[in-house]
Amino acid sequence: MNELSVKPKLAAGRFSAFRPSPRLIRGVDLAGQWAAPIADLAILIAAAILAPGFYSPTNLKTIVIQIAVLGIVAIGQTLVLLVRSIDLSVSAVLALGAVIVVQTTSGSSTLVTLVEALAIAAVIGLANGLLVSKRQVPPFIATYGMLVFVQGARLAVSKGQASGTVPDFLRTIGFGQLGPLPVALLLWLALNGLFLLVLKYTRFGRWIYAVGGNPAASRYAGIRTDAIVIGAHVICSVLALVGGLVLSGYIGYVDLNLGSDYNLNSIAAAIVGGTTFTGGRGNLFGTAAGVALLVLLLNLVVVLGLPIHWQYVMQGLVLVLATALQGFRQFLLSR
Repeated sequence: MNELSVKPKLAAGRFSAFRPSPRLIRGVDLAGQWAAPIADLAILIAAAILAPGFYSPTNLKTIVIQIAVLGIVAIGQTLVLLVRSIDLSVSAVLALGAVIVVQTTSGSSTLVTLVEALAIAAVIGLANGLLVSKRQVPPFIATYGMLVFVQGARLAVSKGQASGTVPDFLRTIGFGQLGPLPVALLLWLALNGLFLLVLKYTRFGRWIYAVGGNPAASRYAGIRTDAIVIGAHVICSVLALVGGLVLSGYIGYVDLNLGSDYNLNSIAAAIVGGTTFTGGRGNLFGTAAGVALLVLLLNLVVVLGLPIHWQYVMQGLVLVLATALQGFRQFLLSR
């Protein structure tokens, strides 16, 4: 046997003998938990030095509302990721709900239309959940197919062009303030707090983590895993619609491309915040930090006057680093 064939085997033997210490794994976990909040703080400090206009009242309000809209959508996306699924249809649901509600302007029927829009979003989420859990369709395929279907339905409803007037109550939610705080921010905080309590203190929340962590064991333990997956998808679609209503109220009209980038941004926010693609691990505190990180980065690019393509560069870089950190953790656990 020649020397060249022996060296790789020796190297492989040394590599397979590697056993990470619990302290190293704990350090990687802490890095994943605190990376987004620390990055948020670093961006705020850098903005104060490089772009003082970043802290103008108008820009700060824009940032807060953008965080609120993406944050609402990302709550639902986090729940879906926790059960080992994904939802690529949130942007289409977001836009469809806005189209349905905005086309109704009379006060007597606005509430009815709002309920109808929420029901439609719930049905879309139900269909996603049934395809993923009952028919075993891969989540990417199921929800991407729903994305195409809902986009087609939206174009049919709007006839290819925006119409109608944004109701006053949406303008209040999207652009109004309650004291010094935007209503949109308060709505996001309320929803975030609600689902934090759900995940921590309710049976449904505990089962979400159980199903995502080990579906087979959860099934043997008597948990209705299909119902949990379906419930997560229904909540995700309803929250996507709520985010769309807030966004349409803020901008004052419905654009055909409304929310087109919220699919990847909501997934990125959750992943950057520590939620894993493998399910059962993550929390809404981390997602909130991830939402803030993405919005602050994208806004800072605009305030600094950099070319718009730098938004995609920064967003991709953050997502790649977060995914690499998760991959490294999985590697350590596998050893």
